[in-house]
Amino acid sequence: MPPHQANAHKLDASQVDEIAQLLVLAFENGSGLSQICKAEGEELQRRLHFLFRAGLALQAAANQRVLSVTQDDLVTGVAVMQEPESCFPLWLQIHWLLQVSFGISPVVAWHLWQSLRILERHHPPEPHYYLMLLGVHPNFQKKGYARALLEALHSRSEAHPTSIGVYLETAKEQNVAFYKYFGYQLITQVNINGVENFIMFRPNFRE
Repeated sequence: MPPHQANAHKLDASQVDEIAQLLVLAFENGSGLSQICKAEGEELQRRLHFLFRAGLALQAAANQRVLSVTQDDLVTGVAVMQEPESCFPLWLQIHWLLQVSFGISPVVAWHLWQSLRILERHHPPEPHYYLMLLGVHPNFQKKGYARALLEALHSRSEAHPTSIGVYLETAKEQNVAFYKYFGYQLITQVNINGVENFIMFRPNFRE
């Protein structure tokens, strides 16, 4: 049975913990964020959950939408995105940074801030969608849920009047081939604090 269609929506406060936990399960093994968190086991899970919860709150405060797929009313996959010509106000970014500093550690907050500032230099100057996070619950991986999320994101970009495509970063080298399958091109690689980041972009394919 094919996965349900991915839907774009603003974050419901009741879903934040559920989505944060889904992202923890999707990102705790070898992701760039797990390396930045500098922890293992339960402490790594705690730090990731705090980080994702704070990030989702930032997303909601900036009126950004997320894409999600569900099965039996449970969120099984999510794509956290930034829409073209939108931004996160500086005061919201500082608030998020302080949350991470006090909730995890100042070192983790600094490494995150440094990584974001370096990576943003590689964004295209033209309006585009930014795929910030793509996560599918481990029990539902390899069943087409990531495809549903990506295709929905690509459709949004292609229907947008000014977007030229979708930009993303991944710290897992095995993800590069996966994204290439969906039309992404590897632009460059950037090593930040020992974490290799693969910068990718998918131009719109309009008929």
